Amino acid sequence: MLFPPITLVKLKPGHIETLKHLALKGNIYEYNPLSSSELGKRLGLSQQSASKKILELLNLELIKRKMGARRQLVKITAKGMEVLRKEFSQYQKIFDSMEHIIIRGTLISGLGEGQYYISQDGYMDQFQQKLWFKPYPGTLNLRIEGNDLSKLQILKDTEGISIEGFQSEGRTFGRVKCFLTDIQNVECAVIIPLRTHYTDVLEIISRHYLRDKLKLKDGDIIEIVVSL
Repeated sequence: MLFPPITLVKLKPGHIETLKHLALKGNIYEYNPLSSSELGKRLGLSQQSASKKILELLNLELIKRKMGARRQLVKITAKGMEVLRKEFSQYQKIFDSMEHIIIRGTLISGLGEGQYYISQDGYMDQFQQKLWFKPYPGTLNLRIEGNDLSKLQILKDTEGISIEGFQSEGRTFGRVKCFLTDIQNVECAVIIPLRTHYTDVLEIISRHYLRDKLKLKDGDIIEIVVSL
């Protein structure tokens, strides 16, 4: 879905550092014991301050907790991983002057909503004006995994080509941004909604019905070169 409502996370000093510590301890993949005194030593905080950091992360839903026999067990949530990926992408942009990035993903079937949104005149007119092509009414959907997830965050943090939101028939359609790309030398564009929850799906438009044009099927691994 292109335009679900956004969820904002207000971070305080020390939240990122705490999440990084938990990630390095393996709390990404499974629940692991966490001691507030151990965390405090690691971060240079008192036990009380470290305990407060844990509670703040729980309240922000960046970690989840269950009680073990003797100690609490914690694991980083999907929302917490999104925060870490955003931090990682910012460092990548600092140390890597990039004109383009290469992203790999697995082709999946969408829910059919792309056709409805893309076909709206308010979007279609802007696509033709700013991308220089009239898109086929639908999107090609790639599921992004592993290290390529941080590249999704780079796209979210980069300006891109702005497609303004509008209202039609009493409904509001949100602003999106686009990045020119290609698949097997066929010109396309990546669409990034500006109002969205975390997602690992990348949506692509083209003047062609890409599945037929390139003989693609679900499960195919697709590589795209995205211009920044």
